[in-house]
Amino acid sequence: MTTLVDLVAKRIAARVPTLAGAIEYIAELAALVEAGALPQRDLAAFVVPLGFDDRGGSSAANAYTQTLADMVGVVICIKARGDVKAKSAVPKVDEIVNEIVDAVAGWTPNQSVGVFRVLRGRLIPGASGLIVYQLDFELLDQLRIVT
Repeated sequence: MTTLVDLVAKRIAARVPTLAGAIEYIAELAALVEAGALPQRDLAAFVVPLGFDDRGGSSAANAYTQTLADMVGVVICIKARGDVKAKSAVPKVDEIVNEIVDAVAGWTPNQSVGVFRVLRGRLIPGASGLIVYQLDFELLDQLRIVT
């Protein structure tokens, strides 16, 4: 079964050439964090599931519908070799962030009710010479159950 995370990773790989072959998943990110290690590549992206939230529901004769917001995060890691403050990587962060937003925002995978929208983008504290930036996306979909 192809997950939403898989679909987002494939979309980014197809639309952001600089990240092709550099996209990983939450297990790889968790292993790096646990080991206190940095990504091996100068540029890496990790696509992670962020869960879902309720956006309301209703029931009628023998039917229940509920809108759910599925959220996916993209964590970008950019190394700035020899630049402890990582100032040289800032323009690259802006470029990559814009490319990922262009690839995902407004896109709908499968038969979803809504399209992806950008929730937020934030710098995350990283190690010296490493910029870590997280983008969060939301996709509204509808749960339909016949009761």
